[in-house]
Amino acid sequence: MTERARRRRGSAVGNPVIFAPVPERAKQIVIDTADALGISLAAALEVILLNAPLDRDGVPAFVDRARFQRNEELPIPAA
Repeated sequence: MTERARRRRGSAVGNPVIFAPVPERAKQIVIDTADALGISLAAALEVILLNAPLDRDGVPAFVDRARFQRNEELPIPAA
């Protein structure tokens, strides 16, 4: 593990917390970013999220929206 700088004590007080299980590959991106920049995992996640280019709806521009389209019909077989 690379030596990382910590945030100033108390600088994160009042910040909302994100807790979400993610695939190891996704976590590794955050770890690699933190190691390369010498910052904490929380600071790395913040850098990644706040620098992602967003589309007009606030969704990261690189996201394939078709992959997340909801099917309006319920999968119920016809009688």
